[in-house]
Amino acid sequence: MSGFSITMLLKRSQRRTNIGLISVITGILVLCFLTFAPRRSSDGVVGPNDKKKSGDVLNDDYAVYGAYSDSIYAQDFEEDEVKKNPGASGVQEDASKTTANSTTAPMNDTKDEDDEYNPISDGIDYRELFSLSTTNRRFSSIFTGGIGIYNPNIIPHPTDHNLWIMIAQHEQSGHDISVSEEVTCNVGLLDGTMVCTAEPTVLPIEPSIVGNCTADFAYFNYRSGPRDARMYHGPDAPYIMYGSQSSYSCIGIWMEDARMLLEDFNAEKSVVPKLFTHATEVQRPPPVRGMEKNFFLFWDGENKAYVHHDIFPHRVFAQLSFDGSVGTDLAVNSASKDDVCLTMYMPPLTPTDESIHQATNSLSITLCNRADPGCVPDDSNTFIFTIFHHKSYHDFHGVYEPYVMTFQRNAPFAIHGVSQRPLWIHGRAALTKDTHSLLYENDPGREIPGGHTEMFYVTSISWKTHGQKYHGYLDDPLFVAFGIEDTRAGLIDVLAEDLFQDLGFCPWVQH
Repeated sequence: MSGFSITMLLKRSQRRTNIGLISVITGILVLCFLTFAPRRSSDGVVGPNDKKKSGDVLNDDYAVYGAYSDSIYAQDFEEDEVKKNPGASGVQEDASKTTANSTTAPMNDTKDEDDEYNPISDGIDYRELFSLSTTNRRFSSIFTGGIGIYNPNIIPHPTDHNLWIMIAQHEQSGHDISVSEEVTCNVGLLDGTMVCTAEPTVLPIEPSIVGNCTADFAYFNYRSGPRDARMYHGPDAPYIMYGSQSSYSCIGIWMEDARMLLEDFNAEKSVVPKLFTHATEVQRPPPVRGMEKNFFLFWDGENKAYVHHDIFPHRVFAQLSFDGSVGTDLAVNSASKDDVCLTMYMPPLTPTDESIHQATNSLSITLCNRADPGCVPDDSNTFIFTIFHHKSYHDFHGVYEPYVMTFQRNAPFAIHGVSQRPLWIHGRAALTKDTHSLLYENDPGREIPGGHTEMFYVTSISWKTHGQKYHGYLDDPLFVAFGIEDTRAGLIDVLAEDLFQDLGFCPWVQH
């Protein structure tokens, strides 16, 4: 019996109450995982060197590094270098600045009595997130029958209320490939693990265009396909956004209606509006950078769509047209207020080893409970929110700390609040050999740095309830999905209110 014929049994067993049978099948599932999990390649993989001089963007060791160029480490490193080196590949400079120190406090002492897990204290005051559905309250792994994935995204299944649809980056670092892939499967929660109901299949995204990368970035032309995709719901439709070769720069952002790519939406394809039915490149107001990544869409109170390009050092966002073009940068209308609020709450940055990155899609939140009859959404209590990362890169290893940001749902879309504490996902641990990070397993000579935690890279936020798309309330459950060390995938279900417990409000906000 194959791993995936077993998962079909698991799917059916979820509808029964025979816990003993579930436990037995779960044991078989784990055995199958151990048996069929892919073997790690022994090929040497070289990561980015954070000790290079500002003018030395790329050199000979990038001939090796290019093999790892689809990783989060690599793309974020390239993006940072592009910002610091306007002459590289004709990219214009994006100014940087250091913000004021954020407030710190003692570590939260919350823990499970029967749990040996202990967050590493490195002076950061975290808000720990605990799962609503797993027995040990840790995050859930995602079982794919041995198909390596990372950076997952998840939305509710349109018809089966026991399942969700997942897409994720196919982990291909041990292969000599020319095309990156996103894979997809339907998943269901079983005994603390998200399990694919069938073997993941490659998402049929349109082929990339011919690359325009030049000079030291030319090797990005030789690997096509989607990079680091996001799948999320808007008010009316699900969308997929991903990085690929660009018509306007080196690497750009493309989007498409997800219903065009996923078989579970076949019934809707004939009735969907004829918008983004094919891959469409999403543009940005000038100046255009050579490496674009992590744009997210948001919708105002009238469901008009906008693209948010940057949070830091200054916000950039614009209204989106259906051909992918955008209007002028609207962030200038709230910049004076936004810059004050960002200076208050952004974590402090070192000049060379730390940066701020957009991370997830957006959702709309009314900051009161759905169960409260007096909770009526309006502009005073309903906002757009997203998660961004404070990235640090030391000892050749990146660590990402997630923060929440809220902003107005209507013009001028000014920032409303920013987390005063980063989120810690229960189950995140120290970086050791037991982490099985491919960054180190593919390069046995690379030393694992001491005192580091696992790299959790949050990619997706989505409402857990079937039928719920863009808007929700504080007492609604949602999924936070993330990649771990560019090696595996996880997710955790929490109440929305868990994300907002430490929100620091901007000075002009009445609350």
